[in-house]
Amino acid sequence: MEFYRAHLREVVAIHRAMFEKLLFEQDALVDANLAELFQDIGKTYLRIAEGIRTKCPSEHSLQD
Repeated sequence: MEFYRAHLREVVAIHRAMFEKLLFEQDALVDANLAELFQDIGKTYLRIAEGIRTKCPSEHSLQD
């Protein structure tokens, strides 16, 4: 489980930096780059969730 925690910290830091650049810089525009970032983030977190689910089955299931 510690691997996932370390990996998540790294992923979140990268995504945070990307959001800072695409959303919060003074001249930032909402464009296709932001859409691609959301798509990448979604796929990344789904892969991480599946990995955790297979390594640590639980009585509690993730619900939509």
